[in-house]
Amino acid sequence: MIPWPAAAAVGLGLLDSLGWFGIVQQRLDSGEQLHSTQDERVTAALRAGVSEPLWDKGKELKAQVFPDQFERWFGVPLATGGSAAALVFPRIEADALPAEENTVRTLGDGDFMSGETEDRYPDVFGLLGMDGGGARSVRQEIARRLGALPHHSVVLTRDVAANGAFLAKRVGV
Repeated sequence: MIPWPAAAAVGLGLLDSLGWFGIVQQRLDSGEQLHSTQDERVTAALRAGVSEPLWDKGKELKAQVFPDQFERWFGVPLATGGSAAALVFPRIEADALPAEENTVRTLGDGDFMSGETEDRYPDVFGLLGMDGGGARSVRQEIARRLGALPHHSVVLTRDVAANGAFLAKRVGV
């Protein structure tokens, strides 16, 4: 059993910074495939070794990774639960040093996978009575609960180890 049924969207830059870009290239070259919802331009970029983000009308195009591929391809076991201790709002600068930013950020509608930000499973037949991101009242309650947690606006880099050390120290893990 997998923790979620749909593909996870992973940016090309994130694949590269995690050291997974080459793994995806090799898997695609050997005939394996990512999720069918992936834009063909992403597949072409992966095959060509282009790790810079791709954009289409303000939306980043990302690799669509099947849940089981995280373990099989990248050696990352799937979690079936978790808890939140803090909210981290990152801004990525490739050559920056990880640091706290002097800005205040709170949760908004754009932080939830709603109809405006998530187009994978829209309620095309109107049977669910919601936009794919859960009922608005539920999103508001989640935002209220998460809003009580510590908030951190940070600048991160493509250096995963440096980011991890910085975040562990910053959020007290």
